[in-house]
Amino acid sequence: MPNRAARAVFDAWEALFHRALHLEELEPGTEHLFFVARRRYLGRTFEVDGIVVRPGDPVVEMHMNNALIERALREDTNIVRAIVRLLRQARVSMPALARAVQHEKFRDAQVLYGITMIHRGIEHFGFHTYPLRNPFVRAVTSWHLTNILKMVNPDADHILQTHRDVLQPKLVVASKQKIIEMFGEGALSAREGVMTDDQGRGEVVSLDS
Repeated sequence: MPNRAARAVFDAWEALFHRALHLEELEPGTEHLFFVARRRYLGRTFEVDGIVVRPGDPVVEMHMNNALIERALREDTNIVRAIVRLLRQARVSMPALARAVQHEKFRDAQVLYGITMIHRGIEHFGFHTYPLRNPFVRAVTSWHLTNILKMVNPDADHILQTHRDVLQPKLVVASKQKIIEMFGEGALSAREGVMTDDQGRGEVVSLDS
């Protein structure tokens, strides 16, 4: 399929997907790596941060911004560098995610979950990773990711052969409280206070260390 036609199909699919699932921006008008929606969990029972999530429980479902993923994969042919870039974008988006999940509509949801290929190092953001046990979900997710990659990167087949472990989608989960503790307003204020204290003592952090 020609690139232009593939891009048109991709854009149409993304628009339909967002409308069908009622995905919401973290901050209207600001581009972030995540979209969110309130859902009833339908998968297998799991536990995270001491919270047991069972089928039917309300959760915050996260979806990746595929436009950002597509852009990163298109602008950097090195898949590892592209994923590092996306992880940096995740860090930028985490405070907005922490604010969004405190909205009244998510009041009864205690856990966030989503499926993504960007899971290397995501533990630093408070998430835990699990393999996808549902073969159908695993196949559909892998197919979707593969098609995005093939659309934007001429070396897609080689990348898929040599970095299959990196591109393996996984379930990522975290408790809402954990995300708020790490990236909420209180946590950010505390970090700024520490930075101010360090500057007052004349301490310098070397970027070469």
